[in-house]
Amino acid sequence: MELCAVQTFSESKVGRDAGELIGWQPCGTALTTSLNDVLAQRPDALVYCGKSRSFEPVLPYLRNGIDVSYLGIPELLHPPSCPPEIREPIADAALAGGASIMYGGIDPGFSTQLLPFVLSAISERVDHLTLYEVRDYDPLPRWRLDDLGLGVQDHTSSRFHRPGVLDRTWGSSIRGLAAALGCNEVRVEEFREVFRSDEEFDIPARTVETGAVAAIRFGVTGTVEGVERFRIEHVNRLRRDIAEHWRLQQGYGVEIRGIPDYELHLSLRDPAGKQDRPALFGTAMYGINTLPALIAAEPGIRTPFELAASGCRNIGGRHQDDNWTLSPRLHADQAGGVNHGKIQDWPIVETWSPGRRQSRDGRGREN
Repeated sequence: MELCAVQTFSESKVGRDAGELIGWQPCGTALTTSLNDVLAQRPDALVYCGKSRSFEPVLPYLRNGIDVSYLGIPELLHPPSCPPEIREPIADAALAGGASIMYGGIDPGFSTQLLPFVLSAISERVDHLTLYEVRDYDPLPRWRLDDLGLGVQDHTSSRFHRPGVLDRTWGSSIRGLAAALGCNEVRVEEFREVFRSDEEFDIPARTVETGAVAAIRFGVTGTVEGVERFRIEHVNRLRRDIAEHWRLQQGYGVEIRGIPDYELHLSLRDPAGKQDRPALFGTAMYGINTLPALIAAEPGIRTPFELAASGCRNIGGRHQDDNWTLSPRLHADQAGGVNHGKIQDWPIVETWSPGRRQSRDGRGREN
């Protein structure tokens, strides 16, 4: 694969080399805000890492026959239940251009779709399936902690505690997985719990006062014919020794109760010891590694179950790990205690595969 263009929404980044921008050696690809500049490079596929809950920026790419690996709106993981005002413009653009699009990510995405689906293949019966994520969130910037309602006395105004937010984020994972396993009628419900600190302590972004929310457990459940059969659960802490009665081992996991019982835990770590949030590796690489399957897929909205035959093709290759840490902007947020709000200017990344050209012939695309 070759990086042929990067579109940014920030004027201050225009003209900067993509490699240099993130602390690597220059790669010869300069950032631009111009869609036409990107299309002139004739990319095969796009990896969208732009603003969450946004899909309008990807529509012109789809209309131009460019496949999209998408981090935006997770409702696309189950297209039938995705709101039509989101699904229909995306599907129309994809079909008009003969392109395909799939929501990626590690959670929701890989760990809430493919991991449990693959493990279920060796089950005789599944009575209950639990998917979980456990992560310590003390390194996060203040705006993100406020978003989750962590480290504050009053969490009720935080986004994750508003009704419907959890369903919009993870409900499609339950519905998509249930449908893939033969359950087309599933009722999704949200749940939330908080654990308050009994003492004051400090984390990089703020001082957590006595009585403030120091850990949260939240997620969604899926009920089939009145019985809970599916559960997605997240446990996030601001200190390791808080709420130890909840799941403690960090990582992702799948638990199947049935015949037989299975427990699968996925631990993550950076061998270089520089990345304290190694799930960022998985989030990035799932979007990249699915590109060959996405490029070969039929036009339209695709799901991880359809593109399951994806794998890493960088065996023993070079890895540049010197910049795998929180960005300088987030470090400044932690150090200065500044609430930047939501980040608006993360870039769209274009990438293409030289082996793609013949695959376009079978889909009626221009070479």
